[in-house]
Amino acid sequence: MSHGGSAVVRGSAGGEASSARTVALVGRANSGKTSLLMFLTGSAQRPINFPGTSVERSESEVQVGSVRLRVVDLPGIAAMQAISKDEEVTLEFLRNTGVDRPEVVCAVLDASKLSIELRLLRQLHALGLPIVVALTKVDVAAAEGNPVDVDNLRRALGLQLVPVDGRLGHGVAELRTMLGSDAALLSRPDSQAQSSTWQPPASKSTRRSMTDRIDAWLLHPLLGPVVLFGVLVLLFQLVFRVAEPFMAVVEDGQGLITGWLESVLAAGAMRSFVIDGLVNGLGSSLLFVPQIALLIAFVTMLEASGYMARAVFLLDRLLRCFGLSGKSFVPLTSSFACAIPGILASRILTDERDRLATIAVSPLMSCSARLPVYIVLLAAFFPPNQAGFLLMVMYLLGIVAAAVVAFVLRRTILRGGSSILAMELPVYQRPRLRVVARHAWTAVREFLRTAGTVILAATVGVWALGYFPRPVELHEKFERQRAAVPAGDAAEAALANIDAAESQAYLEQSWLADMGRAVQPVFAPAGFDWRMTVGVLAAFPARELVVPTLGTLHSLGEVEASDDAGAESVVRLRDALRDARGPDGKPVMNGLVALAAMAFFALCSQCVSTLAAIRRETHSWFWPVFTFSYMTVLAWLVAVAIYQIGSLLGYGLA
Repeated sequence: MSHGGSAVVRGSAGGEASSARTVALVGRANSGKTSLLMFLTGSAQRPINFPGTSVERSESEVQVGSVRLRVVDLPGIAAMQAISKDEEVTLEFLRNTGVDRPEVVCAVLDASKLSIELRLLRQLHALGLPIVVALTKVDVAAAEGNPVDVDNLRRALGLQLVPVDGRLGHGVAELRTMLGSDAALLSRPDSQAQSSTWQPPASKSTRRSMTDRIDAWLLHPLLGPVVLFGVLVLLFQLVFRVAEPFMAVVEDGQGLITGWLESVLAAGAMRSFVIDGLVNGLGSSLLFVPQIALLIAFVTMLEASGYMARAVFLLDRLLRCFGLSGKSFVPLTSSFACAIPGILASRILTDERDRLATIAVSPLMSCSARLPVYIVLLAAFFPPNQAGFLLMVMYLLGIVAAAVVAFVLRRTILRGGSSILAMELPVYQRPRLRVVARHAWTAVREFLRTAGTVILAATVGVWALGYFPRPVELHEKFERQRAAVPAGDAAEAALANIDAAESQAYLEQSWLADMGRAVQPVFAPAGFDWRMTVGVLAAFPARELVVPTLGTLHSLGEVEASDDAGAESVVRLRDALRDARGPDGKPVMNGLVALAAMAFFALCSQCVSTLAAIRRETHSWFWPVFTFSYMTVLAWLVAVAIYQIGSLLGYGLA
């Protein structure tokens, strides 16, 4: 979804537009606006079943005959009085008297809640703008025993009205044509229609009761939290296990490319740059596209089904213990994909102290950029039956830390005030696989775009710092060793060992190694060697750089082959992390160091874009500086505590 109207998504092709028309898509939360926009303009929107996920207007364009429709999707509102910052976005746009003012309002009404929806429609009349009604969820109303007589309702309202299905797209073509026609500009209620009333038939036995019966179990004070915990466990186990075959395909492709390049490129700087810098460095991050796609897909399915709204309800009482509202769950959940939309979503909070506390802790949620770090270290040092559980623990670590920090903030610098939770629980519905797949692809595309720009540039920089300088005397030393190798069956293995030792020696005296050693004493209490320290430093601009940096470092310095029979199925980076040795020949990492490293990356603030978003939303430098400082210190303390306590228990490096 494009925010702030900065991006335009083109819809169906058409001729040159002779005129343009701005249409404001307005409705209450959960009325089906976002799904409708997706079919209306062909843009890849993300339908969510709880309020507050749209906090800025998003725009899409579509050609209808000779009219170019600019459709502006606005955050949901309950009335024409704003009670939160996201509703202010909608009302400011609707009341705008400048050139950006909409020419037509498309009021999206939920047919299953018409008695409530019509109140908003009457308030929209006061804007003095033409109104076209898009009536959604007609099938839900019928299933609940409240069928809507569309023709009767159309006559009663005196407006152009089109029934649509936001899930399947039925009726959307007719609505699109209507919005682009002259009839839309004439769709104004007359005085007789405004005084008319429309009464739905009395409610009969409903399909909604099935939702109520399900909620009796899923919202139970004891069973509900247990089910929620089980859903989370299942989610992370599936992300870790289901992605393995797809990762193997990516890994095999990387191996084939590396082998081919080794056969066509002569040894030297160019070969090292292409293989170690580009293929192994950049490829290390591309390997985790399957996990990112699966995580986004599973979360989208939970949201689209309506279950995520129940999680908000279940967690409201718990969050209030830490000074937050159940509404805070919405921006915090959004932050699992990326902290930036989570920070923007904090606008739904009516209390300013709640909003600032939520902004300050949103970056503690493990975003998708942290997932590759978790996957690499878990796969290298833990068996699969433990990896899925520990992956969930890493996500829970951020949640627990956020709760503690929020508790402290709300009782110190943000003391006082509170907000209440007021939301509707949508009916359960089956997620549409097309929507889920489209959103997963959107997330992958954004990741690949980052990989092709920022990560690529950083990988090249890390390779250069790790490759140079190349002292001539060091090369001559190993050439003498090669010349002394006697001919025979063991010659090939001996030469390979010399090549590996030479690569390691070059890396040990590189500029990158000097930088890592200079800072490494700060991270020594957490068990980090200089290479992990370099990964930490490289990740401060953007945490996406962690894995490609480690991939470049460990592919430059060859490591001993693993004796593990299953090592052939493990990617080179994970193999290298597990088998890497220091100058004394001892391992530089084990499971304990991996846990400390994951904890550090889970809690540290390593994203300049997130800090910029905090600055923009708070209009102050205090909050981004405060957030960066407390998260960095907290991450270091937790990492040190894990390693030091583990070492006392006998799990440290030998």
